[in-house]
Parts: sequence; C-alpha cells; structure tokens
Amino acid sequence: MEITLDVKPRTETGKGPASRYRASGLVPAVFYGPSAEPVSLLVDARQMSQALHTEAGGNVLINLNVEGTSRLTVAREVQRHPIRGTILHVDFVNVARDRKIEAQVPLHLVGDSHGVHEGGVLDQHMHELHVEAVPTDIPTAIEIDISGMGIGDTIHVSDVKAPSGVEILTPAEEMIAAVVEPRVVTEEELTGIAPVETEAELAEAAAQEPSEGSEES
Repeated sequence: MEITLDVKPRTETGKGPASRYRASGLVPAVFYGPSAEPVSLLVDARQMSQALHTEAGGNVLINLNVEGTSRLTVAREVQRHPIRGTILHVDFVNVARDRKIEAQVPLHLVGDSHGVHEGGVLDQHMHELHVEAVPTDIPTAIEIDISGMGIGDTIHVSDVKAPSGVEILTPAEEMIAAVVEPRVVTEEELTGIAPVETEAELAEAAAQEPSEGSEES
C-alpha cells in the first residue's frame, strides 16, 4: 500500500520549538537515507496517524511531498507519548522500489485448532516475523493455518511458507505457536494459602521422622 503526505521543512529545532509545533498539530520528523542528506521536516499529526493505521501498518510506503519534490519512504522509529500514545517524532527512511529492505511483518493465526476444541490451550509465542524484500513485496501480514494442530503440536518459523519475493530472516528454529495441555490450578494458587494438613497426614509425617537418639543407617 502506498500513500502521499505533504510535509514542509522544519526551520527551528530543539525542545521549545518542538513543543510549539506539536501544540499546533504538527509532528517533528527527519528524512534520511543511504544517499540522502538528513532533512528536518514537519508533518500533520492527524494525517501521520491515519497513514500508520492502514492495513499495511508501519510498513506502508509513504511518498513525502516536500515542496514539490517526492521522496519514497517508510516510517521508522516512530516515537509516541508514553501515556497518551500521540506521535512525538518520526524518522522517514528513503527507499528504492528495486532495493530490498528489512521489515517486521505481523503474524495472523487463522483457522480453528481441533486441539483447542479438545481442551488444549493455544499459546502464541511470536507475533511478528523479520523479513527482507523490495518495498512493494512486503506483505501486510502472514497468515498461518492452525486448524490441523492438536494438543502437543507446535509451529516453528521453518514451517512458514514465505510469500513470493520475501525472505524470512527470523531463525528457523524459533517457535511461533503451540497447543498445550491446560494447566491445573491448585487451591493454593487460587487462594494464596497453603492447604492445611489433615490429622492423618500429620500422624503419617510424625511416624516417618526418626525417633530421638536413633541413627540413620
């Protein structure tokens, strides 16, 4: 997916000007790349948020329109406010349509595991794959069918078929998901109180203790 954003050069830098820009609805940003000098920019906060909420997520291709000059980029190092979640700063990295880049692609588990229907629990260990491809070949997500998974079955990166033109960089031996036996929760875990021993259990424990003055063989 590809969109266009109109941006403008940023003439002031520092914390003070950055706060004023954000208060007026603009996000400080920087554009750079292998063969491009860094340029400080300003982008509309609402448009930037919308760009990152397409189906392509953070891998959306963004054409930056800087005073009539278009630059193909991807957004990297998106800094957000730790509480409000608003965008504070964005790095735009220059890319070429015919040159491979690395990206994190979401993993979507699809289908109904028969192991889950039999009482098992689906445990997803990994939610993204590290891949390499030309920008236009990077998928919005990679789907994995789990309908054939029973209790005790696992899926590893090596089991994933990469889309055409995509190379998976995540180590093949890493586990993505497993269907496991449900864990039995003890009374102590539920209440936080150790169960009280019965009289019979106390008597049995006392009988097993060596009498005073005896020696172990």
